[in-house]
Amino acid sequence: MSFSQERYKLSRFNVYHQNGKMQYMWNTYSNALIELDREAQNYIQTFTGVDDQSNEFKLLKDNGFVVFEQINEFKRVCLEEKLALFSPNYEYLAYVIAPGTGCNYRCSYCFEANSDRTKVMTPEIAVEVAEYVCQQYQYNQNIKEINILWFGGEPLLYMDIIRIISHRVMEFAQQNDLEYTARMVTNGRYLSEANFSLLREIGLKKLQVTVDGTRDLYCDSKGASSNDFDIVINNICCAAEKMLVNVRLNIPNNDVNEAIAITDYFFSELNLLGKINLNFAYVCDYSLSPIAAMQRFTDYVHNFNKWTDYLLECYSERIADRVYKPDKRRPISCGLIKAAYNACIGPCGEMYKCEHSFGNDSMIAGDIWHGKFYNDAELAYYTTIDNPLKTKCHQCSHLPVCMGGCQNDNVTGFKNFDCEALKSFQFRLKLMEGGVFNEITYRG
Repeated sequence: MSFSQERYKLSRFNVYHQNGKMQYMWNTYSNALIELDREAQNYIQTFTGVDDQSNEFKLLKDNGFVVFEQINEFKRVCLEEKLALFSPNYEYLAYVIAPGTGCNYRCSYCFEANSDRTKVMTPEIAVEVAEYVCQQYQYNQNIKEINILWFGGEPLLYMDIIRIISHRVMEFAQQNDLEYTARMVTNGRYLSEANFSLLREIGLKKLQVTVDGTRDLYCDSKGASSNDFDIVINNICCAAEKMLVNVRLNIPNNDVNEAIAITDYFFSELNLLGKINLNFAYVCDYSLSPIAAMQRFTDYVHNFNKWTDYLLECYSERIADRVYKPDKRRPISCGLIKAAYNACIGPCGEMYKCEHSFGNDSMIAGDIWHGKFYNDAELAYYTTIDNPLKTKCHQCSHLPVCMGGCQNDNVTGFKNFDCEALKSFQFRLKLMEGGVFNEITYRG
């Protein structure tokens, strides 16, 4: 077939941002973002579906804004989701491991607040957890990387257990020429010089430290003392000199004034601009009704926009989460829901599909001795995007970057975001990544 006979169409995954005379177009499948002048806008509005051999057509086609007429873009996304979800040939193993459920704080928003905080992994189980992780390599020797995220409770309370698992897995990775990476989510209170040295010893490269606001709010939210706050801040400053530190702002009620105040504290008073990453995260309230939870998320998006406007005005800092990588998108909503290998391992050797299930016995999907249980707690996570229950998603232009939202929320029935607010939020992050910071006028 010659080029003159081929027919093309504008991608159904093109979304737009209008700012005065300037328009931006983002393809959520290819992840390309381009600026459209009047001439380009006119070309798109009058697109005939024919390859006219122009530079405009080539640019649009090469970046996924124009696709061959016969391609079913929705079905392509569905197929890629299934391949990612069920393929046994992954190149990395990813585990979230909670060595214990205990914590020195009682954060007001914690989803584990009502779970048993007394469970601690024994050294014997730690050895078996390490062996279980290593054994997965025999099922797929295409594996090139092992990644562990240390979770809790507060993982720094269990450094002896973390060392046992880490040393064995690191040794195995070295013996088999595998890359080993480790991260940790911590409240930072016990990020002492001694513990920090141990973290370096076990190959930890990234830290996420949760901070709930300025001193008074921090203490009230976590049940902490003023001295605790000072220690955590000092620990963050010290760690930032030696490691990548992401400070997650878990502000109760998503208060933008508190987010701005603690941002000024980190960047201006402590001079940490460029030394740490800040993320004003969404803090949901699991006790809210679905309608109230959706409104909470909508309010958060509004506050996030105000926070980013302030950052850009005062610090000229790009703060968008690097969710949308230039050359890659996520074919599934979460890497942990893949059918093979990946899992969340609790202190008793039990396994879950999501870290938000830690401590919930009804969500146990297997254990390190028997592997998968193939029960409803696991299979519920394999509902794919083409399921009739997700028809609302089928026509959505943001589908490739959302993939139906958090699968754990879908499983538990907790709906905590409004789709239109989420679309605006996603587009703003993309525009910030692309260097465009103007107020969004969204058009799907």
